[in-house]
Amino acid sequence: MKPLEALEHWLQGEIVRPHESRSKSRAERDASAALHVKPSRTLSPAQRVEIYSDMYFERLVEILSEEYSAVCSLAGHDDFRRMARAYLREHPSRHWSLNNLGRKLPEFLAGKFRISRKALLHDIARMECAMSIAFDAEIDTVLTSDAVGRLDPADFATQRLVCVSGLSVASYDHAANSIVRAVRQSEDLPSLDRRRTFTVVWRKEWTVWRLDLTEPMYHILAALARGLPISAAIAEGTRRFHGDPAELQAEISRSFGEWITEGMFASVEKE
Repeated sequence: MKPLEALEHWLQGEIVRPHESRSKSRAERDASAALHVKPSRTLSPAQRVEIYSDMYFERLVEILSEEYSAVCSLAGHDDFRRMARAYLREHPSRHWSLNNLGRKLPEFLAGKFRISRKALLHDIARMECAMSIAFDAEIDTVLTSDAVGRLDPADFATQRLVCVSGLSVASYDHAANSIVRAVRQSEDLPSLDRRRTFTVVWRKEWTVWRLDLTEPMYHILAALARGLPISAAIAEGTRRFHGDPAELQAEISRSFGEWITEGMFASVEKE
């Protein structure tokens, strides 16, 4: 490499080294820095370099705290920083864009890392990760109510509704949607006890939306997202419903109308 390229390569390596677990002894850091950097009146060459490596690491932690603001609030500042630093050492940045930096945080929280309220934080991280994915998703052409109205009713049940990019349907062991909303809007927290809930996350234009679902509607929408025909998806929800069939029919009709109006589908495909 040319002298400037070699210097840039060395400095980048020193800046990212702390969050890539590439440890060096103090003597090694001092010797390496002394080859490239002059000391100041108060700092050694290694200390001057550490200013930049610390700033870079702190910026990554800050980005995670912004993307996972509810997790950060529930975990507490100190525990979140400890978790973020452990996460970054296991999943260092590997892309020029930082959009995907925190994508594996839910997976990390499901692992061996120890932290208070771990199950709750894992659920909230899943929710906030889904929100980030929805925000960064490609913009699709949205299926309109008028377009659905022009479909042949006789064929509708056998067709597939294609969900917009970034839409996710998931079940949670806590009231994740309500908790995230309360934290982000500085409202009183709902119960943090375990309670199974179902939520769809999607983007409409430039806004990410979240909607809680009943269990039957969750199974219908999740089946549609997996690519099942409409009739098969409805059968998935029907098996989870116990009550008056007329009530189920009304809920299905209402839900489909809401899902289409809110822009959850991109197109209709024949089976």
